[in-house]
Amino acid sequence: MKMTPSIAFPAQKLPVLANADVVVAGAGASGVAAAIQAARRGGKVILFDRGPCAGGILSMGLLPSVIHMSDGKNLLAGGICLEMCRSIADRMRRPFNSNWFNVHPEAVKIVLDEMLAEAGVEVFYETTLCRALTRRGRIHAAAVMTRRGMMAITGKYFIDATGDGALAMLAGAPCAYGSEEHEIQGPTLCSYFTDIDFSALPEAVRERGLGRAEWRQAMTSGESLPVQEGHFVGLFRNGPDSGSGNLGHIYGTDVLDPVSLSAAYREGRRQAWAFRDFFRSHVAGFAKAELGATASLLGVRESRRIVGEYVLTREDYLARRHFRDDIGCFAYGIDIHSGKTDVAAQAKVEIRLGRSYYEAGENYGIPYRALLPRNTVNLLVAGRCIATDRAMQASIRIVPGCMITGQAAGAAAALALQTERPLRRIAVGKLRSVLRSAGCFLGETR
Repeated sequence: MKMTPSIAFPAQKLPVLANADVVVAGAGASGVAAAIQAARRGGKVILFDRGPCAGGILSMGLLPSVIHMSDGKNLLAGGICLEMCRSIADRMRRPFNSNWFNVHPEAVKIVLDEMLAEAGVEVFYETTLCRALTRRGRIHAAAVMTRRGMMAITGKYFIDATGDGALAMLAGAPCAYGSEEHEIQGPTLCSYFTDIDFSALPEAVRERGLGRAEWRQAMTSGESLPVQEGHFVGLFRNGPDSGSGNLGHIYGTDVLDPVSLSAAYREGRRQAWAFRDFFRSHVAGFAKAELGATASLLGVRESRRIVGEYVLTREDYLARRHFRDDIGCFAYGIDIHSGKTDVAAQAKVEIRLGRSYYEAGENYGIPYRALLPRNTVNLLVAGRCIATDRAMQASIRIVPGCMITGQAAGAAAALALQTERPLRRIAVGKLRSVLRSAGCFLGETR
């Protein structure tokens, strides 16, 4: 982003919107897990988000599926992630599958509303983080923009679940972003389709990756297509006649640049109509399909990575490394999507992902230290912005990984509150015990 001249605003006193023991910024998968866990452990918890509902990419982003909750033998994303998915399955009246579970965004919204209310979390929507009010590394308040103007939310402990590491960055924590060549994974604006006749498709292929074979055939035959896409993910059924499409990448996007981000939304909406036309003309059952909606939240795969007390790396992934302070285990492959318009490079993404997969039962550990941003005192991070290198972020960034770290952050904040100890001095053994009792998988006792 090109630097522009700055303008000095006069200092102002902010009215306090609310106060809590634990303040969670961002109501996506990681933020919801953090808030619910902290509230269940007795803390007064505030959760705020710039959007109108909880769920983030699963709701506003129309993400089709929750994938890879297990390592093939062990259910790694137990606890709140499992509870959420089972409730969504009940609401949708569809079977739950821990490896690949297609979700409907409206089911996500109502289930999370219910879970947050039951836990006693105070939630503020349409509340946008603007500043972190800090002193000597301690956050005293988050300045937020509301319809009444800028206000403050005060708290004892804060959790950054923004996905972009925004609160950590504003609080002075060091961050990294992108590759050494400044490449950023292409985001996707997911889409929602209705009036699909699934009976026209073989039963064995109705649930996952619709359109993939037809797209490959069209690309191979040299057919003129409205979008040049070498990495076609597909459309996934989530209702009797509906499905969500993880369709297309918006290459060359810098998701932290407001100009580039705005252009990505426009391009994503253009692509959605082009994919509708493609499905209508190429895929059985889609002759009368309609584009029901495009996402109101861009599907970002790569953003800031905070620098924490420990930074998880590709080498940790390859070594299946575990740590004495593990707060969770995960096993998804290294899924780095291309950021370039080179179709050949795009086509290699899934090949590399497949080669990175573990054998069944293998997993790596996530150390508590990766949730602690440097240069801060009372801040934890959760979700894709925890302390990793680029390769490891590409593994941990999916919904189950985000919820594992979110639940751990919420448990750590509650434990620090109860024991009146700093975040860096809580008893990690006790934290692990709390997480085990909440259904989280931590592998063998260490």
